[in-house]
Amino acid sequence: MSNPCFAPAPASRTWAMTPVLRNDAMANAQALPSPSAREWQTNQQFIAMLNAYRSSGGLARAQEVAAMCATAGKMQVSALAGCIVHRQVVSLEWQGKIWLPLFQFVLVDMRLQPGLSEVMAELVVALDDWDIANWFALPNPWLADGLPADLLTTAAPEVLNAARAERYVALG
Repeated sequence: MSNPCFAPAPASRTWAMTPVLRNDAMANAQALPSPSAREWQTNQQFIAMLNAYRSSGGLARAQEVAAMCATAGKMQVSALAGCIVHRQVVSLEWQGKIWLPLFQFVLVDMRLQPGLSEVMAELVVALDDWDIANWFALPNPWLADGLPADLLTTAAPEVLNAARAERYVALG
């Protein structure tokens, strides 16, 4: 069953979640959506992201991930902060908080999943943080409609090839 809040994405980016506001007055307006409409749209995107990442470990706030890193010991909190700032991990901001999908960490010791850095290097040059988070969470045709987040641990080279294809499509 399709979600009425989301319309199909353009053909060039079939993985993207594109929210559609169901307000006819707004659809007819030529101006940008009001701040409340943009906030509603962002909230809907975040809820969709929570649902999409549920099968691969979910999302956690950066402070929670930092506490997990401190407990597990492999990654220092400062290293995690550097990874976020330098876009070496998938992160997104929502309501003033930074959120990270947990699929990208080996949870027993909180090191980064092997292959993540290579995939991120391909994506950060072409996509923003929300687009990267969407890319990992949605079926990808280069991966036989598998989710990159689910396949990173078992098929990192294939996920890297899919990321290269995405970069090529996005940049031309």
